Amino acid sequence: MSDTAPTPFADARDEAAVLAELERLVAADRLVGHGEAFLVRANGIVDAFLTTGMLSIADDPFGGKDAELLADTHAYYLMLWRLFDRTPASMMADFAIRVRRILARRVLAAVGDDVIFHHDVYILSGRNTSLGNGVFVNRGSTLDDRGPITVGDHTMIAAGAILTTHGHILDDFSKPLPFGGRTMAPITIGSNSVVGYNSIVMPGVTIGDRVIVAANSVVTKDIPDRWVVGGIPATKIKELVPREQ
Repeated sequence: MSDTAPTPFADARDEAAVLAELERLVAADRLVGHGEAFLVRANGIVDAFLTTGMLSIADDPFGGKDAELLADTHAYYLMLWRLFDRTPASMMADFAIRVRRILARRVLAAVGDDVIFHHDVYILSGRNTSLGNGVFVNRGSTLDDRGPITVGDHTMIAAGAILTTHGHILDDFSKPLPFGGRTMAPITIGSNSVVGYNSIVMPGVTIGDRVIVAANSVVTKDIPDRWVVGGIPATKIKELVPREQ
C-alpha cells in the first residue's frame, strides 16, 4: 500500500468535489502548486455543461426566485453567450455581433431585425426582454429582466447603462433586510431613444419615443416623448423639436 498522498483534484469530477478539495487546500494553506490542477477541473465542469447542457442553479437567497426564472429560459444559449464573451473571439467585433444576434433569437422573449449587442452585456434570463428592430446595446450594460423589459425600434442603450426591474422589500422587520424579498415592476422604453452612458432606469419607469437620457443619470419617473433629461434623479433639460428641412 502506497503512503503517497493523493494528487489534489485528481478525483474531483463534479462541482461539489472540486469545491470541497479547494476548501481543504485553502484552509491548510496548501493551494500553492495546485492552482493549475484546480483550473483544469473547473474547466472540466464547463466542458461537461457544454456537452450535456445540464446546469445546477442555486436558490436565490434574496427571495427573488432567480432559479425558477433561469430554469424557464433557454439556459444553454444564455450561458454559452456569457462564456463566449470571455473568449478572444468575442473581441472580433463584426463576428461577435453576429454570434450574439443568433443567440439572442433563442435567449430573448422577442428580438427584432439587426439588433446589436456589444461585449459583456449582462442579461439575467432573457425570458422577460423584448427588443424591437435595430436596438443597440453597448458594452457592459445590464438588462435585469426579473420583470419585463420592452425596448422599441432603434433605441440605443449606452455602455454601462443599467435597466433594473426589481427592488427589495424594506419594511419587513422580521427578517434581515437582504432576505425580505423582492418587488418587481416593468420597464418600457419607446423608439429612437437613448439611455446614456452609465445611466440607470429604475423599476416601473416608462420612457417615451425620441427621449434622450443624459450620461450618469438615474431615471425614477416616467418621461414623455421628445424630452431630454439628466441628473439624479433625472429631470427635464429641454424638449426636442424636429429640425427644419
